[in-house]
Amino acid sequence: MDGRELKRVLDQVEPSPERQEAMLECLLEEKRRASPMKPIKKTVTVLVAAALLLMACAFTVATGLDQRMLEYFRGTKEDAQQVSGGVVGVEQSFHYENGWTINIEQVLADRYSLAVLTEVIAPEGTMLDGEAYYFELGMELPPSARNQMASSGWGYGPVILEDKDPEDNHLTFLHTKGSRELGAKDLLGQSVTLTPEWLLESGGKKLNVDFSEVEQSCTVTLPQQDGGRTYTLDVPIQVDGETMTLSELYLSPISAAFVLQGGVDDEVTSGPSDLTRIEEDAALNLAGGEVVTIRRMVSQTCDQGAGTVHSVFQTDMILKPEDVVSITLLGQTVSLEGLPFTQS
Repeated sequence: MDGRELKRVLDQVEPSPERQEAMLECLLEEKRRASPMKPIKKTVTVLVAAALLLMACAFTVATGLDQRMLEYFRGTKEDAQQVSGGVVGVEQSFHYENGWTINIEQVLADRYSLAVLTEVIAPEGTMLDGEAYYFELGMELPPSARNQMASSGWGYGPVILEDKDPEDNHLTFLHTKGSRELGAKDLLGQSVTLTPEWLLESGGKKLNVDFSEVEQSCTVTLPQQDGGRTYTLDVPIQVDGETMTLSELYLSPISAAFVLQGGVDDEVTSGPSDLTRIEEDAALNLAGGEVVTIRRMVSQTCDQGAGTVHSVFQTDMILKPEDVVSITLLGQTVSLEGLPFTQS
């Protein structure tokens, strides 16, 4: 499997222009998306002139994880200490002339991924119920921080967190992004600009709100270190009947990331790939016998020139990386016991 085939596999999930609307309907129903989709422009009444308003977020490295994030990762207060070094408090509110408010509340980051907790508040009288909403939050690094080309690929869209009152005008989202989607090898110490862009509802009322008419942004500086560890490996993995190499594995309390290297002379295959379903049975096996499943794909990107696939996942719970003794991918288990690693 060479770089061209890896790219073909990832390109299979990119929608053509004619299918964008249908793909968006599917995305909202299944919470899964391919490469970022552009907002559907509609006229929104704006009483002030369109302008760029860049605001520096007042942020502090927090000692406590927001309770909503803690519940999402099925963690306890003790578990929250495992990720305290990656928590950044933001608490930035954006108010729009159309009556909407966006609150960017907290960021949780490690070496290769970040999760952003946001709250959307509709004008009084607008009920936000159900799960058929997609909120696009732009994430961007400054040009000086991009040490490689941004990679196209796929991952899941934002998660709508549990709504305590489905009949009110509030929704809380958790957005995730991988470092290579942003054009960086890693996110440690990076400054990321967050920009609310649009909100779309599938079916029914077809709510469509464009926040980019008057752009408002804030910039958050991510922590310099995290609690992860990196293993350098050279393990063969069977993918679509071909042999690839698991060359790197990174584990943090909330994520697992790995690099698969393809051969340059392998035959080009066609059809669905193991790479697009790799999360289905992937798991981290702990020393105590527990199995932590990989919860959802943050991003899977392809470096065509190098013939590598970079995959970043969220774990199903907060864990201690030192407790992981092996990883299972595509039915193949790789032991980590006794292997050297680098601490982040």
